[in-house]
Amino acid sequence: MKKINIIYWVSTGLILVMMLLSGVMSIINGPESVKMMHDHLGYPNYFTVFLGVAKILGIIAILVPGFPKLKEWVYAGFTFDLLGATYSFIAVKDPISSLAFFPVLFALLIVSYIYFHKKLAAKASSPA
Repeated sequence: MKKINIIYWVSTGLILVMMLLSGVMSIINGPESVKMMHDHLGYPNYFTVFLGVAKILGIIAILVPGFPKLKEWVYAGFTFDLLGATYSFIAVKDPISSLAFFPVLFALLIVSYIYFHKKLAAKASSPA
């Protein structure tokens, strides 16, 4: 169980830090965020703030104990967010080098998801 917890929390911590940084930048809607999301990718400013709030709520849902169904939705939402971001950069014809970080984020998210389920299974099979 200790190995499962370590892998879960390291992968989850890293993906949550990335989502937190992205979410806060989106909510603040500073010049760099506007330049990237509005000017470069073409998204309206209100959508950027919406995504930021959704990421922060997702982070809270992952960190709060219990609520496994809600966590499933958060993992789905984070997956859709990463898929949408990847496609957005492809759609505006960014160089492949700008996409290099996305496989790392997907890998972290997948490991976190797998170990979330391993953690649930280990908890369910352990004596109460």
